[in-house]
Amino acid sequence: MRGKICIVLFILIIGGLLLPYSAFSAWTQPKGHSYHQLTVSYYITNQKFQSMKKDETGAVIDPNSGIHKYPAPEFTSTKITYYGEYGIIDKLTVYTSIPYDWQESEDTKRYAGENGPSGIGDINLGLRYNITQALLGSKWLMSVQGELKIPEAYDYGHPLRELSLGSGQYDLTLTAMLGRAFDWGYAWANLGYKFRFENDKYDPITFDPSDQVKISFGGGYQVTSRFSIRGSVDISKSVGNASVSKELIRENYKYGGIAEYGDTVIIKDTLGLEPDVVNVGVSFVYNITKQCWPKCVQVVLSYNKDIEGLGPFRTKDYSEGHTFSAAVAVMF
Repeated sequence: MRGKICIVLFILIIGGLLLPYSAFSAWTQPKGHSYHQLTVSYYITNQKFQSMKKDETGAVIDPNSGIHKYPAPEFTSTKITYYGEYGIIDKLTVYTSIPYDWQESEDTKRYAGENGPSGIGDINLGLRYNITQALLGSKWLMSVQGELKIPEAYDYGHPLRELSLGSGQYDLTLTAMLGRAFDWGYAWANLGYKFRFENDKYDPITFDPSDQVKISFGGGYQVTSRFSIRGSVDISKSVGNASVSKELIRENYKYGGIAEYGDTVIIKDTLGLEPDVVNVGVSFVYNITKQCWPKCVQVVLSYNKDIEGLGPFRTKDYSEGHTFSAAVAVMF
């Protein structure tokens, strides 16, 4: 498979399409209770925000020149994702998400004559612990959460020749979470840090994605007894500590890589190891059951979009993606 297909790999830094279960935020499941959600989602992109300036042929002429929007080969991902939570005790919830992904890329069709990989992608496993129901005497509750991304369900292909179902390395995210219920609905806010570890699947051809600061906030508004609307803003900002091995830089020359900017092009473009992302989303929720406690069945329709952003919070070295999703959720 020719190396030019690698320019869509940066899309896979997503680590899983945005799903409408962020509404739980700081809340934990009561002991013995659980939440289950099955989501079908469709992600598409054919544009990207790039911090390197290119000429009309696509060649890099300036590696640091602000943010530019360029067309990109179309990439789509269709996923069926299971997400589940279970209350071990009232204050401690374990959760997981398991996606099955079908990818299609114009690049793989053009250079390899195939659509793209399919199968189980990155599996996420986490714990959420409620610290207090009344932070500093207020009505806000606070929890902490740890999440591990596990990239062992798929075979990771050569980073310069093949598409894979994920970025092939482990991530660990630690998050502080706030939440508050109101008469009209609820609000939440999260602040986290994602540690991204080295990918050494093809040692000595290795790379280490940048760690990320994660900021997100949103809420839900109860329109009627059965219908509600959710909104969210998710921001990921790389701290700038990505690195690639000298062997990866030399290997990149074989596939059209240029020596002039070396690791900068690989980090910012080829593998997308330092992305900044601003994503907004809206969800419409309908309760099929009359009441949501102790049992509830919901239908959730969602739309998420990566946007340009403002000031220090702007999307760069990342795709402009659209995600459409429909989910059925059961609580008991």
